[in-house]
Amino acid sequence: MNKKVIIEKENLIAYDYLVDNLAGSGIKFKIKQSELFNTLFVELDEDMCDSFFTLIAKAIIISHKYKTIMSAFEDLELNFANITCISALLYFDFDGEIEQAVSVIKYEDSISIEGTFDFKLQFMRDDWEELKSIGEVLTFSQSEEDIYNVAGFMMTNRNSSKSLFLAGYPDILLANVTDGLMVEHIKLYKNEDFNLINSIIAESPAELILEKNQIKQSLLDCLSHIVKVKIL
Repeated sequence: MNKKVIIEKENLIAYDYLVDNLAGSGIKFKIKQSELFNTLFVELDEDMCDSFFTLIAKAIIISHKYKTIMSAFEDLELNFANITCISALLYFDFDGEIEQAVSVIKYEDSISIEGTFDFKLQFMRDDWEELKSIGEVLTFSQSEEDIYNVAGFMMTNRNSSKSLFLAGYPDILLANVTDGLMVEHIKLYKNEDFNLINSIIAESPAELILEKNQIKQSLLDCLSHIVKVKIL
């Protein structure tokens, strides 16, 4: 079957996420670019439908929710604690939001990333504004330790038994050794340390395994606040 996904040109988060992860899932697609839009023409086998709609739903939610939450941090110089907070807020209630988005798009042959959100999922924005307010309170009036504690609390509803292995750095090659899968690549920042923090929080694993001296101490200290780190 054939599907079409339309992405506004300025929405690089959704575009980059889909290009990286559709290909990684073995889903074939072609790209047509215009002045205003990137359009993906997707060839889909029956057994790939669930994966396809989940990826599209994630692109919709991540790209719109991230913008809302980031507006609380736009005047700050980002650091590891702030990124941890942003990521914990971004993935709070994430699974439920993905389910809602999938229910909206699963029978569509032509899907607009922006149109779907603006006309069918806009109601989510009120909840995101509340998350944004939490971010504002934390970053302007609390210590880094408090930020990590709150971020850890917000992750508790998504905690899993997954074990992740950092297979390469500075390239982010995260393997889910529990399920034998590579972790989805989510690129939100130019700083790859920040992307690593975000990707780990997105998975909310029980432990992270890495080789000794693979990452700098300040990043290791941050990760140790949010996951059990095992060094080989």
